[in-house]
Amino acid sequence: QKDPDYLKLWLDSFVSSYEQFLDVDFEKLPTRVDDVPPGISLLPDNILQVVRLQLLQCVQKMSDGLEEQQQTLSLLLVKFFIILCRNLANVEEIGMCSYINHVITMTTLYIQQLKSKTKEKEVEDQTPIEEFVRHALAFCESLYDPYRNWRQRIAGRLISTVERSRQKYKPASLTVEFVPFFYQCFQESEHLKESLKCCLLHLFGAIVAGGQRNALQAVSPATMEVLMRVLADCDNWDDRNPEEVSRKAELTLKCLTEVVHILLTSSSDQRQVETSTILENYFKLLNSDHSALPNPRRCRQWESRFIALQIQMLNTITAMLDCTDRPVLQAIFLNSNCFEHLIRLLQNCKMFQGHLDSLAVSTIQALTAVMHKSPAAKEVFKERIGYAHIYEVLKSLGQPSRELLEELMNMAVEGDHMAVGILGISNVQPLLLLIQWLPELESHELQIFISNWLRRICCIDRQSRATCVNANMVIRIIETLNSHSALHCTCAENLIALLGSLGSQSMGSDGLLQPEDHGGPPPYAVPVMRALLAMARKQGMASALQYFNLHHSMAGIAVPAIHRWPGSAFSFNAWLCLDQDRVEPGTTGKSGKRKQLY
Repeated sequence: QKDPDYLKLWLDSFVSSYEQFLDVDFEKLPTRVDDVPPGISLLPDNILQVVRLQLLQCVQKMSDGLEEQQQTLSLLLVKFFIILCRNLANVEEIGMCSYINHVITMTTLYIQQLKSKTKEKEVEDQTPIEEFVRHALAFCESLYDPYRNWRQRIAGRLISTVERSRQKYKPASLTVEFVPFFYQCFQESEHLKESLKCCLLHLFGAIVAGGQRNALQAVSPATMEVLMRVLADCDNWDDRNPEEVSRKAELTLKCLTEVVHILLTSSSDQRQVETSTILENYFKLLNSDHSALPNPRRCRQWESRFIALQIQMLNTITAMLDCTDRPVLQAIFLNSNCFEHLIRLLQNCKMFQGHLDSLAVSTIQALTAVMHKSPAAKEVFKERIGYAHIYEVLKSLGQPSRELLEELMNMAVEGDHMAVGILGISNVQPLLLLIQWLPELESHELQIFISNWLRRICCIDRQSRATCVNANMVIRIIETLNSHSALHCTCAENLIALLGSLGSQSMGSDGLLQPEDHGGPPPYAVPVMRALLAMARKQGMASALQYFNLHHSMAGIAVPAIHRWPGSAFSFNAWLCLDQDRVEPGTTGKSGKRKQLY
């Protein structure tokens, strides 16, 4: 206490001994170390009190500027706290003391210096200040995300609920200084390094991922305003490093995803911000009116960056909806008019020169995510938007790429379109759209690819055929075949074969092929005759033309009670067909449904 030089030597020695615990790079997973730093009870007597006084002196001298020796000491003190917090048993006690508030005060002043662009700053070496700031933010992370949940999420590692429940030590209670500090850091921050902004975003994500109590305190109108402002700024790169700006956008979107997920698990009285408010601002930014920008910013390079940001935002919608409370979040998305926003985005993007297809692919992915396994969402889309409208919008963007057509196929099966036989038809409407689009496709290769896949997916089993027939696919195929001159012969033959398969299931008078007078043999006469024969041929179970489909888990037939028997007895005969249910991906090992007969 009386000898600062000895204290510095002791701190230096302590930090050197446990240097492997100073993993201040947020981008890296924490290093696994068998040893742990000592508990507070094993430290020299009064050491924490001495350290607190030294830290307080550094804070008091900040306004006049710290000498090099004091800068070195303040950095040593922060490193000392980081190391102590890596013994998770120490986190709660250190978090309860005033160390973190002193460190935040110093960090705020340092960031103010780093934000100001002056001639003195250009000459002066800012490295010691930046190093202190990075370590200070890592100290906050050690307190509020002791198990490094955020770093693991960023690295793509999912933490299960069971694993979370085994996390013995709780994070320290979030200081009330954090939200004002975070807000202040991003005020007039155009001269602050992008890498430091990324560190601040990492810290916010760590607090939200560290524990629900702190997360709900950190997620406030002020912090949400910051995230939206940072996101809006990501299309204006100026002379900044494009990779760092792109990373900043990615981190902001990951933070927003984490925020949405944490809000879903909370009650309304716990929340400072509603998910619907976040989505409202999100879609407003996604569809922001770029025509109002001054011409110097509306260059080709800016358009490319802006579309890249929009694609990142669309992909984040899919990530947001990948959660346990998906139906609840889907309802919030529907109430936020997400379908209208996404279609408007496609309509507005025609003003841009390039990247239209990538934007369209990401938009279809987002629409699929909102409708995934939700009959209500699909119905809302049909009523509010309609597939005829989305077809016209997509067609207006020009010839589609294979990726866009494949995304519509994915929408139909709500998964990977290549998993034919594993995934069935979940949404028949995109299939009707693809059939209608076939004559418009200039690429014969794409016509053959699409028609071949349609033939396989629609005829895979009785249920798929029934779904297609009930959606009037037969009529749509015949309408498309009327434009057979624009179809490749293989594509037309695939459609005729599909027609035969669906016709064997059910065929109305309006679906019969009408002969045309060509003054010669009709086109595709042989394939059409084969299709007609397939419709007429009935063998085995397929001969049952009228049946009840009891596929749905709640489906059944209710027969009224017999009050008076007709005669002495009666009998009822019926065939029973138990088709094999398709196995959903990811449900292996789960107990399946058992049909019961009473």
